[in-house]
Amino acid sequence: MAFLGLFGKKTEQLVPLRELGLTCDMHSHLIPNADDGSKSLEESVSLIKGMQQLGYKKLIITPHFMTGFYNNTADGVKKKLETLKAELARQSVDVELDVAAEYYIDYDFMHDVSKKPMLTFGGKRLLFECSFTNQHRNFDETVFEMQINGYKPVLAHPERYLYWHNCHSLMQEFHDRGILFQINIMSIIGAYSPSVKKMARWLIENDMCDFLGTDLHNANHLAAIENAMIPAKLFEKLNNGSLLNNSL
Repeated sequence: MAFLGLFGKKTEQLVPLRELGLTCDMHSHLIPNADDGSKSLEESVSLIKGMQQLGYKKLIITPHFMTGFYNNTADGVKKKLETLKAELARQSVDVELDVAAEYYIDYDFMHDVSKKPMLTFGGKRLLFECSFTNQHRNFDETVFEMQINGYKPVLAHPERYLYWHNCHSLMQEFHDRGILFQINIMSIIGAYSPSVKKMARWLIENDMCDFLGTDLHNANHLAAIENAMIPAKLFEKLNNGSLLNNSL
């Protein structure tokens, strides 16, 4: 319900987002020195401890794979994951870790998706992202390539692509075609911009949020997620059993 504030203005009833009881996160950047996320083993451990305190028991870490910027390899990130696991074990931090990837769709990705195994999670689900400035001209073909090669495409933070903010019917079409949507927690609380917040909430209200991800990079992100409050009506939408996080 809404409450009357000063001068009779209605204010939203807010609920701590942590009350959703999410136990699995499937989008973060906690492999040390792999991308623009954690810069050290110590930072990774600290952030993972913070996630544990929020109730997360499993973290699927997704370093960027982007030609020319983050030239990660599957073997390379797996080795770094093992080092991270060993340090967590040494410190008796009981959190399950796995690794997938956040792939940027470019020429190399379109080539690789049909030529070699990709890093996926939860039954060949493949997390990918697009340019924030321009829609990829081969977006449809790329999604088709993923699907015919047996992958289940998961679009990272669809609410952050400004060129789709006025394309509600297109977003519904994407979702109907089998593209799962992963929305960032920080988008919901307005950490990026009012327009991103508005789009995130529209997607949730229209039953197009399959995963909530932290997209955790650093301690500032963690603090924002720890304090996240959302409107009760939005909380009810997210708490209706449709989120897939805890099934992973």
